[in-house]
Amino acid sequence: MAGDLSEKLQRDLSVGTAWLVVLAAVARAEEPIHGYEIARQLADEAPEGITFKQGTLYPMLRSMEADGLLRSTLVPSTEGPARKCFVLTAEGKRVLAAWTDTWRRTGRWVNRILGGIDGLR
Repeated sequence: MAGDLSEKLQRDLSVGTAWLVVLAAVARAEEPIHGYEIARQLADEAPEGITFKQGTLYPMLRSMEADGLLRSTLVPSTEGPARKCFVLTAEGKRVLAAWTDTWRRTGRWVNRILGGIDGLR
């Protein structure tokens, strides 16, 4: 039972966090970025024990584009077919800034509360 609850908590935290890190990965790219590169960067930078499932990325990118957070273009590739590459829209930048602020404020609050619990280390 505790394992099921832990998995549920991890899933619930992962959904919102995934949206935030995907938007951030697109924002920090110096040029339009394709899905495979986003997935590679997130996997390379993920802390131990946290995985980013590539199968969830592409539906997320489509949703973000439909919501007006991202804009895509097809970029020719010398290695195969053209790649769909993404950039943040003005709305995407606004949403990322708001979510980043919320993440930082929430993190400080959670860390203050967790800091008051002895014996968890």
